[in-house]
Formats: sequence, structure tokens, C-alpha cells
Amino acid sequence: MGVLGCALAEKVRPPTPRTAADVPISGSHVTPEWLTAVLCRGVPGAHVVSFSNPSGSSGSTERLALRVVYDDAGQRAGLPTELFTKAGTKVSQRLLTGGAGVLHGEEHFYMSLRDKTTMEAPRGYWAKADNRSWRSITIMEDIVATRGARFVGPTERLTEDQMHDLVRTLACMHGQLWEDPAITVLRTLRQYIDRASAMVAARDRAAVGMDRAAQEIPARLHGQADRIYEATVRSLNIGTNEMPQTLLHGDAHVGQTYVTAEGKMGYADWHHCLRGGWAFDFAYAVNSACEPEDRREWERGLMETYLNSLAEYGGAAPSFDDAWLSYRQQSFWPLTAWLFTIGRAWYQPEMQPVDRCKAIIRRTAAAVDDLDAFGALGI
Repeated sequence: MGVLGCALAEKVRPPTPRTAADVPISGSHVTPEWLTAVLCRGVPGAHVVSFSNPSGSSGSTERLALRVVYDDAGQRAGLPTELFTKAGTKVSQRLLTGGAGVLHGEEHFYMSLRDKTTMEAPRGYWAKADNRSWRSITIMEDIVATRGARFVGPTERLTEDQMHDLVRTLACMHGQLWEDPAITVLRTLRQYIDRASAMVAARDRAAVGMDRAAQEIPARLHGQADRIYEATVRSLNIGTNEMPQTLLHGDAHVGQTYVTAEGKMGYADWHHCLRGGWAFDFAYAVNSACEPEDRREWERGLMETYLNSLAEYGGAAPSFDDAWLSYRQQSFWPLTAWLFTIGRAWYQPEMQPVDRCKAIIRRTAAAVDDLDAFGALGI
């Protein structure tokens, strides 16, 4: 039975999750028995007594706040009560995450990798996906409740201090997972773009995106759609085969970030986590988050902050000149990703609003032009 068949069967007879092997339909379809199995493991005698879902939203996944009440044993153990769930509930959501090859991303991150880094990111308590139905569920810390977090808008203009903290966050993760054997379960950058190309015809849709966003793109890049895509593939080959491998967020644009009540910058949404060269994340973060005039003023200082932090957290920091070359080389994906997003065909889902795509294309295209990213690749 495929994804559609499973979804139809669920409507006729919704499954009741009871053991950790089960994957609920959503955060509102859980049971105290299932929550006990996944949240109380390792605490003998602890049980979930009740739960509630005070708020939620739906997008690429269904997102629900989850409040949990434990028995005395669970309370004494300090088990988490202010939680948040993400689930592939609708067929469209499952086809999106499963088709894009990101079904197990958060499972890998929260169940195997999160405890290896002290970076600013939510704590994860359970994540699992089902390969047959493409159902998935993640239970994580509700950082709005626990850290006073505010999620950053995808086109929000960050301050210089926030940008320095953001690249320190990436350096912490990259350094602490530097060439860690645990990341071998993740896809490489080359596998990532191959999947994107197969799923959305990325090369063709990016060319359409060049036309749709032409006013946001420097004149010197006009008519260069094929060259940009070829450069993107070459840059990701470098990130896969010629750089030390580390854990990558994989979708490190500013819309995936949050700021805590204490002013710390963190990353949420770990569906796309990958393995590859550090500069992939750095370029995506800096080029998508900064207005061009800010980036031009801050980028060298941001690189110095990143490299110092990378060394502090255990990574083998390259020289500034070598790092700068890598940054220039990895500046293509942040542009290409948003070009094929805005260049979608009529039958493809609208992943991001047009105005948002144009704003980020304006930032990332300016970076490709300013940094002579083609020259960095010798093409």
C-alpha cells in the first residue's frame, strides 16, 4: 500500500498509536500511552497522565503546541512539559517531505546528532518517520515557551550583532560535528541537488525563475541561467568531495532562525540536514540574511568571527584566504534554490510567496555578482 492508500485507510480507520514503533497521524492524534512510551523511556514508573494542544498551524507540516501532565514519577524526574510537535498529516505534506528526500531529516538530527552539539537549537525528545505511509512526527521543546523565542521572518533585516551571533551558532555546530562518523547517515550536497533536480526539474525551473525575477538580478547575470546552474553543481561537488565533511543545517536561510529572549540566534526546522563543507551553510546564512549593502560592509568581519569560533569548537579552520575562496564558491546554491522556487510550474506547490522569493533573490544574486563567484570556480 502506497502513500495515498495509507492516507485513505487512515480516514476509514485512524490508527491508535500505543508503542514507540507507531507513528501518529498528527500531534493531536497521540495518546497518553504513546506519549509515555516515547517521553518516559528511561524513567521507571513514569507515565503521561494527560495532554492538550493549546495552539497550532499548518504549512509544509502540521505544527501543534503540546502540553503534557505526568504522574509523580515523571514530575520528580523533571520530564519536559512544554512541547511542540511537527507531523506530516496531509497527503500533500507527506508527498512534499517524502518526495524531497527529507522525511528522516529531523529523526536523524534529534535522535542521533542534537546531543553532540551545544549550539542554539531546540531540544528534541522524539522523532520518527514511516517509510510506507510517509507519516512523520517530531516532538521538540517549545522554544517560544521555554526560551522566549521569536521566529525571524524570511526577509527580516538582521543587525550586525545578530549576524555575528548567527555565524557563531553555525561554527559551534560545524566544529563539534567536524568529520564525526555519525553524519555519514546523511545525504551529501551532490545527492541533495540530484534529488532536487529529479523532483522539480531544478535546472529548467531555475531558468524560468531568472525571467520572473529579472528585475532583482544584476544585469551581468542576465542570460546566464545555464552557467549559474552548472556553477551550482560544480560548487556542490566541491562541498561534497573537496572539503572536510560536517553536519550542515542544509536550509540555512534567515527564515529558519529565531532569537531568544536573551538575544541568542538559533536554527529551527531540521528536515534538510546534510553533510558537506561548512561554507555551504555560511554562504546561505550570510547571503540570504543580509541586505547587499550590509553584507558588503560586514562579510569579512563575519568570516573572521566564524573561523575563530570554528577553531574554538574543534573544527580545522582554514586560512582566511582559503575560507574566502570557499565562501565565494558556495554562493550559488542560495540563489539557485530560490530561483527554482519562484520558477515553479503551475502543477508544483507554491513553497514561498513571490514577494519573499524576489527579496531573497535580490540579496543572493547581488552576492554572486559582488563576489565574482564564477571566477572563484574558474568558469
